[in-house]
Amino acid sequence: MEKASEYTFPFNHIQTYVKPERLKRREVNLRRRWWIFKRTNEPMRNAIARLNTYFIIPRVSKWSIFIPAGLDWLPGDKSVVLTTDDFYILGIVTSKIHRSWMNSQKSTLGGTNAYTPTTCFETFPFPQTLDTKLVEKIREKAKQLHQYRSEQMEAKQWGITTLYNAFFDEPSSKLYKLHAELDKFVMQAYHFKEKDDILEKLLELNLELAEKEKQGESIIGSWAP
Repeated sequence: MEKASEYTFPFNHIQTYVKPERLKRREVNLRRRWWIFKRTNEPMRNAIARLNTYFIIPRVSKWSIFIPAGLDWLPGDKSVVLTTDDFYILGIVTSKIHRSWMNSQKSTLGGTNAYTPTTCFETFPFPQTLDTKLVEKIREKAKQLHQYRSEQMEAKQWGITTLYNAFFDEPSSKLYKLHAELDKFVMQAYHFKEKDDILEKLLELNLELAEKEKQGESIIGSWAP
């Protein structure tokens, strides 16, 4: 309270208009901590506090691209956060395999994608590879992609949507080539072939892993093997 009261104008406003309403509430915590938001998302704050970075995606966007975020950012409810700093995970969720799953599971808002974590992420089967060299290749390629995107956006003063609009579907662009290289490694991690129906294979893997979990067997989820 002492710290909050240093912000005189907003604190006085809350004391005048919010506190009387909070004191009427049945929830003890709301009455005791009347000057603080009801939900401060402490589990997420605690989870990202121990990381070097974390990955974030807008809930609603055209491209639905995860990007690394700085610890000085504070994500709001319009974002989905992955509480990991492992670029291997970024590589997997940036690949065409995850995009295929996302596009089949997503909802839409207007003409844009809506990334719903319960359907797009929590149901997504991660590769079960134990090939540490391949894991490292995916990790390094994701770092290269991030470095390239950052340099391009800084040089051109573009946002990531503008960058992808311009170059993602251009085979001669470095963005296209980096994604193709990343996709190649991720396909290898899944033991998928180009002729495979990716969604069909992912559904098979999803069901297989669900059955293993029921039997008490360990599987590889959203972490490096």
